[in-house]
Amino acid sequence: MSRLDNLPDRVLALLPQTQCRQCGYDGCQPFAEALSAGQASPAACPPGGVVVEQRLRALLALAPAASGEKYLAPLPHPVLARIREAECIGCTKCLVACPVDAIVGAALQLHTVLTAHCTGCALCLPPCPVDCIDLVPAQANSDWPHPQSPAAMRIATSVAQACTHCGACPAACPEELNPERLLKDVSHANFDAAAAAGLARCTECARCDAVCPSEIPLSAYFAHGRATLAAITKFEAQARSSATRYAANLARPPFADRLRQATTDGLAELGLTPAALSDEINGAVMRAHARRAANALNPDA
Repeated sequence: MSRLDNLPDRVLALLPQTQCRQCGYDGCQPFAEALSAGQASPAACPPGGVVVEQRLRALLALAPAASGEKYLAPLPHPVLARIREAECIGCTKCLVACPVDAIVGAALQLHTVLTAHCTGCALCLPPCPVDCIDLVPAQANSDWPHPQSPAAMRIATSVAQACTHCGACPAACPEELNPERLLKDVSHANFDAAAAAGLARCTECARCDAVCPSEIPLSAYFAHGRATLAAITKFEAQARSSATRYAANLARPPFADRLRQATTDGLAELGLTPAALSDEINGAVMRAHARRAANALNPDA
């Protein structure tokens, strides 16, 4: 039996692999198992957005979600962890928390995030004793589909009437697409169906707009849909990479043990005993808290 003949594995393959626990479960695998058993909601994966929700509903033979305006923000914009270097005390707590080994550093040394591998799971934020980690938008994905894009704004502000199924738009399409079908797919966040119907071939020529008696901004829907298809491709690549790194991390000795050994090996270079190292880190935490308190009292200093 193929691995993907197993329902939990098929569900897992659709998830973003962030291991972020925002679903309420301890990682993507437990969430996949709960979904397969009917004990969790397909809408409970914030990083997956409506795209993953609709895919999960299709796989689990559940009714599609009511789309509302969800299709205008089909995938949450990727975010990355960023360490404010001047405030990092080198305590190593964030290194242990990262499920995909995307943070590098050593005890009492500056830590940094490998942005190519960071999933934005935010698991590194709670253990940081000096709160020096932020989540920031991934600038490389500035073209990610979002409700403020020109196409989405045109859709949101349109005063068009409902489609009358008049049949004028298919005849006008130079790519021999069916704009009526594509409109239904995109507006219901069924982007896989839109891809299968040839959305990528749309040139956004707007000839369908010109013949639509309901004045539906069809080309805007298709521009938004094409941007979403491109985002889905990036999303899937990131998920595959994250799954590989997470599996590799699990296959090695526990990260805390590896970090402890590396720290022990490096203590001689620092001239510290383990107890002295702990004292240094505790002192750094106290100094960071004192600095924050002083800055709060004198913001212009």
